[in-house]
Amino acid sequence: MRTLQAERITLIPVEGRNARELWGVLNGPDLRKYQDIPRVRPEEFESQVRTRPKTLRPGATGRFEWLVRAGDPPTPVGWISLRVNDRSPRVGEVGYSLVMEARGNGYASEALGAVIDETFESAELDEIQACIVPENVASRSVLDRTGFREERMLRSGAVIRGRHVDVLLFSLTRASWDRARRENLSNNGRLQSQR
Repeated sequence: MRTLQAERITLIPVEGRNARELWGVLNGPDLRKYQDIPRVRPEEFESQVRTRPKTLRPGATGRFEWLVRAGDPPTPVGWISLRVNDRSPRVGEVGYSLVMEARGNGYASEALGAVIDETFESAELDEIQACIVPENVASRSVLDRTGFREERMLRSGAVIRGRHVDVLLFSLTRASWDRARRENLSNNGRLQSQR
């Protein structure tokens, strides 16, 4: 995996050497409201990270994760992951979260946009999905801004803090991503020719 750069943030691949930095972020009190983040010891988390795939490429499966850094000096403000399952290797699922102090700045949209581009450019996926609890209005806005479409409600689709909850499934297809990129390039070309 490679480091990804967005306008105001940097996404650093999570690997053994920085797994404990992510572990510290994941244990923030505000990150468990809408997600089921496993509670494990730092040594166990570091061991799990070391077994993950090292390269996002066509046919790769597993969990790919980036630490989101912002500010000067850059500090960890969250994480974003992409999971590709062996049973459906052409579909990935993204998840992300930011610490409370970093929310509302557009960092999640920037991080998701960078991971979407990297995923469709580096892997042979046809679709990226995301699941959110219905009351997570901020995450819904992030998905809307980055081109995802709401597909359907999954009853008892996740377990959060030990209880089953409904989740909304969103998706972004490679075809719609390609179309949006072409339109963006075309619009940018028109703007430059008008100057």
